[in-house]
Amino acid sequence: MDVTTSAPRGAGPRGASASAPALKVQGLSKTFPGGKGLRDVDIEIAPGTVRALLGQNGCGKSTFIKVLAGVYQPDAGATAEVLGNELSLGSSRGAREAGLRFIHQDLGLISTLDVTDNLSLGSSYANTGWLSGSRERRRAQRLLDRYGIEIDVRQRLDHLSPAEQTLVAIARALGDDDSSAPRLIVLDEPTAALQSAEVALLFGLIERLKAEGNTVMYVSHRLDEVFAIADDVTVLRDGAVVANRPVAELDHDSLVELILGRTVEGIEPGQVHRDAPIVLEARDLCGATVETADLTLGRGEIVGITGLLGSGYEDLLFLLAGAKPRERGTIELDGQLVEIADPHAAVGHGIAFAPADRKRLSSIQGWSLRENITLPRVPTGAGRWLGGRAEHRDVKPWLELVRVRHSANSLLSTLSGGNQQRVVLARWLRIDAKVLLLQEPTSGVDTGAKHDIYVALREAAAGGAAVLFSSSDPEELAAVADRVIVMSDGAVTTELSGGSLTVDNLIRASLAVAPQGERAS
Repeated sequence: MDVTTSAPRGAGPRGASASAPALKVQGLSKTFPGGKGLRDVDIEIAPGTVRALLGQNGCGKSTFIKVLAGVYQPDAGATAEVLGNELSLGSSRGAREAGLRFIHQDLGLISTLDVTDNLSLGSSYANTGWLSGSRERRRAQRLLDRYGIEIDVRQRLDHLSPAEQTLVAIARALGDDDSSAPRLIVLDEPTAALQSAEVALLFGLIERLKAEGNTVMYVSHRLDEVFAIADDVTVLRDGAVVANRPVAELDHDSLVELILGRTVEGIEPGQVHRDAPIVLEARDLCGATVETADLTLGRGEIVGITGLLGSGYEDLLFLLAGAKPRERGTIELDGQLVEIADPHAAVGHGIAFAPADRKRLSSIQGWSLRENITLPRVPTGAGRWLGGRAEHRDVKPWLELVRVRHSANSLLSTLSGGNQQRVVLARWLRIDAKVLLLQEPTSGVDTGAKHDIYVALREAAAGGAAVLFSSSDPEELAAVADRVIVMSDGAVTTELSGGSLTVDNLIRASLAVAPQGERAS
């Protein structure tokens, strides 16, 4: 698939000033019952630029976007303009009429419908009488063609890659608008589920939108993307703007310090545990996208696994945890052959699995922290009754261990993504799991929370657990893992450790190019 980037610059909407900011917000505050979500936020974005909106989870990014989108009403006194025209904050209709378009991390697409039907969601079909499938497909194709997106509109959404699904969501948000009218497009974590190679497709579309005169607000925790695509950054901390700066004035360390308000200590590099007792050994695993996979995990070892989507790496953890059916292969724990037909059996054998989809597969959002943590193993006693006070005492040390500073009675849904992930980790540490299987453990997690999760993984490994985590982030893999397994075409093709475990070699191995330097056996 290709995204064409050449396009004429738009003339702008009627009444817009050519020299006016694409967005100007002054004195924006938002107060919730528990405190202020935003405090006197001032932001000014130049037309035709990409502005990165950064900050830790809970800093106010989502609140700011929801005020712009009309989901939240701001406190009195805030003003906003779009290209010199007044914007009514807290009004979804006003935002739409002003040219604001929002693509959220949850794309809001329906996987069982085709591209044509998904593009019609939220608007209408072209014909007000008899519905013509061919007419709707032509309309959908014209919309994709406008933005240089080469996707078959007859394809079901679940047959597209995550990158292609993101492009469909962007095209739907832009819709059949007059392309000569510049818009402000808000992209909230658009690459959270994308591989590095797929990010280029999205960046191509962003460049095209800029060429048409559009402005992009880009929310991401991946700082390498910020340096690659953004012109300027706005950093929020505790609901207030702490920086509005050109990207050219910053480097990675200075940007991290702006986000956190402090420097971050480095993670100790991993080491190969050649003499560690083998905890888990899998042979000839086959199922889903995995054709054949052999691997071993040693006690106290952190092993990463990666590859391109479709390589098998995204399904291997599911096979090990019994969450997807295995066609063949064996699994041994501490030298004993075990049968793991489902996740319940895996937990019984001391294998914990945390899928990347926290909201659907890793937690119960409407339950409290203590209920989520005790879920896999409820303490037994007289009458097998667990009281709230006893449960609270049980989970308190585990919340402290993973540095979650919230009441055990808090609903999980009220926590940031980073804190939710640490609660999931606390659940499995509590049952003293032998093996931790973690899929994309820092997906959608801010820079500071990532560091805390890395530290928690190191501490879990130091306590004797074997950790196997999948990640699409080569920098994360190189920094955290003792060794990394790379998959391609459903099989393990490369293992990197020591001096050969570098970002460049991980990317080369994922693309099936021979890594430079020593290859670990």
